[in-house]
Amino acid sequence: MAQKAMTMLNLPHSEDVQAVQQALDGQVQAWNSGDLEKAMTFYWNSPEMLWISKAGVERGYQEVLDMFRTDFAEPSQMGTYTYEPLHIEQLSPEAVFYVFRWKIEKDDAILMGGVSSQLWKKVESKWVATTEHAS
Repeated sequence: MAQKAMTMLNLPHSEDVQAVQQALDGQVQAWNSGDLEKAMTFYWNSPEMLWISKAGVERGYQEVLDMFRTDFAEPSQMGTYTYEPLHIEQLSPEAVFYVFRWKIEKDDAILMGGVSSQLWKKVESKWVATTEHAS
């Protein structure tokens, strides 16, 4: 199955898929700069935003931002975020599904990591993650 997903990544992508890939790269760059506020601008700023993790479900941009502010109170706690794409597909002209393996490291130790799936939607001409399942 993983082989099929990687094969899909080698196919030519639409401009929208490339825009989503660039948006995730921008989010990672902001995270690695210790700028949580900027990293969050790549999520949908809406009470309908959905965050799913092993801890359960959080709904709402502000709730997720508050959760991150608690977990990463200081920029030095954020570590270095890296990811490896596993699968990406355009579901419609305004929706892209992205799956990737991720990890956050600090001082040569892995703080956390796993696999995430994100639903990106074009909202007011900007691609934003509206749903994320991180495990």
